[in-house]
Amino acid sequence: MLTLFYAGALTLIALFLAFKTIQRRLGTGVLLGTGESFELLQANRAHGNLIEYAVFFLILTGLMEASGQFSTLTIGILGDIFILARISHAYGIFQPESSSMFRTVGAVASMLVLLIQAVLALWVSGAWLAANNWGF
Repeated sequence: MLTLFYAGALTLIALFLAFKTIQRRLGTGVLLGTGESFELLQANRAHGNLIEYAVFFLILTGLMEASGQFSTLTIGILGDIFILARISHAYGIFQPESSSMFRTVGAVASMLVLLIQAVLALWVSGAWLAANNWGF
């Protein structure tokens, strides 16, 4: 159920960022690409960056949950950090010149969560593979 919660929360964030992108598109009249609009580029990248990272997060979270090898607390802590990181990144990217501590913290925390998830996934699956003739 944690994966379902995080999927819902990330979808709401994605819809909000999509709305911000649409607002900027209508304001600039640029319907494809970003034209010369820095504000549209910011909105476009905030939305795109969320989608790029959320896919891996949700896949790994779902598989971690399904494996039964990780506590709800572990999955929840990683998920909460990821949600806060994505909000921080989106807020930071909308700042003037897109230069903000919030953007940096959000990006680093997002990557750290994904790194931890990837290492845990390899650890659990590697142990299973080693115990089961590498899957053969």
